Amino acid sequence: MTDLRALLTDGLRPGVYRWRSTAAADGVRRAAAAAGFGFVLLDTGEIQDKTGFLDLCATAFDLPRWFGRNWDALADSLSDRSTGEPEVVLWTGLRHLLEHDHDTVDVALQIFAEDTTNSGQLRVLIHETAGDKTPDLLSSLPVL
Repeated sequence: MTDLRALLTDGLRPGVYRWRSTAAADGVRRAAAAAGFGFVLLDTGEIQDKTGFLDLCATAFDLPRWFGRNWDALADSLSDRSTGEPEVVLWTGLRHLLEHDHDTVDVALQIFAEDTTNSGQLRVLIHETAGDKTPDLLSSLPVL
């Protein structure tokens, strides 16, 4: 397991990463806060489609009421909510969503990657556990 607080303190660059860890969300939240980062938990362990994913994002990212619940609106809303403050997004349950809706995960990853490039705010950590086989869609992502 990689020490998240040390990674963040050492200047982990914005991006989307695969992160093998046994840390619980509360531990990640505390490590992020100790390093001066905000925290967003994106748990798709019970989400099966785009609609559910966008509803989850509305809540998790505290998006405005006018959030249109489509991909363009998600990209725009993430960009608009940028505070300039660094944030850690812990994405758990990705495999569950991937099994039910590959396209939703694919598009979401593209939006997060674009946002990390443009805003420089997000460090999206895709939570993995030891022994997990890496899906092809994630194989090109850097590993922490």
